[in-house]
Amino acid sequence: MEEGRAMAYITLSTFVGYSASNGPSRSSFVRRQRRQYEDPARAAFNYYRRAAGAVRSGRAAGQDATALRALVNAADDRTKPHYAAIAEGWLRYLGRKSPRLVEVGRGRCRIGDLEIGVSPQMGLRKSDGRRYATWLYFKEEPLTKDSAQLALWVLEQAMPDILPGGHALVIDVRRSKEFQLSARDRERLRPWARSEASAFLTLWDAA
Repeated sequence: MEEGRAMAYITLSTFVGYSASNGPSRSSFVRRQRRQYEDPARAAFNYYRRAAGAVRSGRAAGQDATALRALVNAADDRTKPHYAAIAEGWLRYLGRKSPRLVEVGRGRCRIGDLEIGVSPQMGLRKSDGRRYATWLYFKEEPLTKDSAQLALWVLEQAMPDILPGGHALVIDVRRSKEFQLSARDRERLRPWARSEASAFLTLWDAA
């Protein structure tokens, strides 16, 4: 850690959101995040937390459609279209699959002076027996392959704490699309993740 610099702590969602932005919008994005870090009361309500809870409870009970229907029916006019798209996408992703929930913890990934909190919304055991620490992406904008792979790389760094012996999985829920890493992907991601973290910290210090 550089002398005089405090460790910056952000969530995985924030790091992925930063990576997906570009140009001058990156600076304003980091500025907003630092303001929220310094004054947590400024943070916006995360209504995707309710969607994650409905996905998780539905899978736990084997009642996915019922849990998601309740989520949509209880939503206000602003959130209902978003929840409806999430419900449709998750049910389409499952299809005839019925992965079981497994316990998953929380961890942190440190890249230089940047510390990233890693809290996958669920752990899944697929039919092949493999266990996956699963990070769900709910936003309206499609998740790019690069952003998904960055999230996967960070998940893998925290895997000993969140799901020892497990694998990383990212799902763009609205588009029913899953992402995993190959060995070739990992080789190129480490230097890129470090460069993204360094650029984030430069903007963080200037915010």
